[in-house]
Amino acid sequence: MKKTALLPLGILLLAGCQNQEREQRLQKKEAELAHREQELLLREKALTLREQADQKAQQAVDSVRGLPLVDTALVRLAGTWATRMNCIETDCAGSAIGDSKNEQWEFSTEQGQVLVRASVGSKVVRVYSGRLQGSELLLTAQHQAGETLPDAIITAQLQLTADQRLEGRREINRPDNCRIVYALTLTRAPQPLLSR
Repeated sequence: MKKTALLPLGILLLAGCQNQEREQRLQKKEAELAHREQELLLREKALTLREQADQKAQQAVDSVRGLPLVDTALVRLAGTWATRMNCIETDCAGSAIGDSKNEQWEFSTEQGQVLVRASVGSKVVRVYSGRLQGSELLLTAQHQAGETLPDAIITAQLQLTADQRLEGRREINRPDNCRIVYALTLTRAPQPLLSR
């Protein structure tokens, strides 16, 4: 009778030891996983710090070179664009729906601000300045000596619809309480080939 009573006790002790060993192995694996996770977090933090340091270094180089720090979208706009304007709304005398104009708009940036020189042929007819607000470019014409509408407020709103295309509208508000609205379509002008 003693032998049969000891047998279940021995099985229980053996099973208990195996459970304890299994639990120790699980705890060891959990500790290893926690250690690996901590290492990954430290590496990620180090990488983030390195990227921030690289970005600061590039900004320092750009500022030493005298380059303004600008949005990449502004950089993509730089250059010459063929601009077609079609009148879609007017209540001004001498202007009619369907009137159209063609100009060349030269985009550049200066201290994070967009500058546009509008020209017909080789003559600059208007200069706009403005900013990128979200995905929309907002421009206002700057008054120049000798312009035909010195008191008019001229604004343009543009959006980049494709890499080589901008669309939007141009509005002229004249002091005699009339306005003209043009639909704008701008396509990037082909770059002249350099002779060798």
